[in-house]
Amino acid sequence: MKKLCLPRKMQTIAHSLLFCTFLAGCGSGALQQQPTSAPPQTAQSTTITQLRVGDAPADQVFSFEVTIGNPISLIPLDGGTASMIAVNMNRLELSRTAGKMQPLAVMPLKPGSYAAADITIQNPSLTYAKTLLTPSPVTLIDQVTGADQTVRISFNPPLVVGNDPVVLNLDINLAAALVSDGTGNIIGTNFTQSSFSFSVQPVGIQGRQQDDDGEFEDETGKVVEVSTSGFVLQAGQSGSRLPFTVDGTTTLPNGLRLPDLQSQIVQVEGFTRSDGTLFAQHVGALGGQNASQLEGTITTVGSFNISSLLEFDVQDGTGAGFSSAQIGQDFLVDISSLPAAAFATDYGDCDMSGLASPAINFPFDSTHLKAGQRIEIITDSGVNASQPIVPVQARLQQQAISGIVSNFTALPGGASSFDLLLPADSYVTLLSGQTTVHVFAQPKTDNRVASLANDSAIRVRGPLFWTGTQFNMVARRITQ
Repeated sequence: MKKLCLPRKMQTIAHSLLFCTFLAGCGSGALQQQPTSAPPQTAQSTTITQLRVGDAPADQVFSFEVTIGNPISLIPLDGGTASMIAVNMNRLELSRTAGKMQPLAVMPLKPGSYAAADITIQNPSLTYAKTLLTPSPVTLIDQVTGADQTVRISFNPPLVVGNDPVVLNLDINLAAALVSDGTGNIIGTNFTQSSFSFSVQPVGIQGRQQDDDGEFEDETGKVVEVSTSGFVLQAGQSGSRLPFTVDGTTTLPNGLRLPDLQSQIVQVEGFTRSDGTLFAQHVGALGGQNASQLEGTITTVGSFNISSLLEFDVQDGTGAGFSSAQIGQDFLVDISSLPAAAFATDYGDCDMSGLASPAINFPFDSTHLKAGQRIEIITDSGVNASQPIVPVQARLQQQAISGIVSNFTALPGGASSFDLLLPADSYVTLLSGQTTVHVFAQPKTDNRVASLANDSAIRVRGPLFWTGTQFNMVARRITQ
């Protein structure tokens, strides 16, 4: 344990990623939940499947890392030979994916009906905030590790390979895996079948895709391969290698051609085509070959009583000087020389139409930073944990928060606003001291709650703004 105001070092873990490239000549297929009857026979030997992973978070936890052991085994319904999904050396930080399914791989799967999956979780580690009440109230940050486990997840009904490409979503429910003592302190993890949920979706219709059926929103990483038709994006330390195609409609960074993307840190917006291939609509440049990119949660603003020093718990990153061993570590960030133009917000597909006074209600600059916010920083050189990072960009990122709806107000055009009352043990509350977030739900918000109303328990994902007196959030997605 440590007081919030002190930087900390934390043992990090490797995260796993399931990356398989498209096989030459493989046909298309689908993975869907069906009765136990065998799927229709086809001439193809493999099915293209996109794997995504997400997290149903615990309120206290703002960093949760695991290694997924190699391989993941899919157990056939008829008891035949298991299908193995190869897992590369990796590290996966899942709290940043709360409220969003993160793409990990495009892979070929053997057609057939599957009754279960065996997943090995290695070196689970989490970082959470808590309050120590005696001798006087103080907010602490603690880190907990858990034991390795292999868990079998049974499918009912079975998972069946069909004929069309799909997205296989693996949702890890961290809250169902936490072990606490009698006073509420987290002391370890215990993963069971209830800690995992598999679901499948057909590839969505172009222009209407969401996180669980093919959309790519603010996908950041380093370009590690370039060809005449596209590039491979390595996303952070997850090990994921995502093969994107491009065409004449793709928007590239100003002045850059496709070969110029090699070794660049970029941000991709795109979708999955009906044949299962990944398509990049827009590619934005974040940094060059010597740059680094880090994502994480602000834990302190004004460290050592210096207003321009932030403490920053890193959740993911890539580029010069950054490795998987640094995930979960504290860094100091010095923003004293960062100009106003270097602050930006990654809205993704947030609907910002009709919102009044953006500079007042949705600011992000050196004077509007608060502990609990997720940010991304870009440097033009490597990072060193022994000295403050001096970024050239700071970007506000989307994050998920849970709470109870209060003061719900319906607005014209299908919009609404409400206050989200945070749980007492929410890391946002414990880090910032704030108990409420004012939420703007827009006409194009991906709202998966049947009816928003006071006293509803929901989870909202979007950029979290600090106005100087309160938190505001524009809802990208609302779930239960």
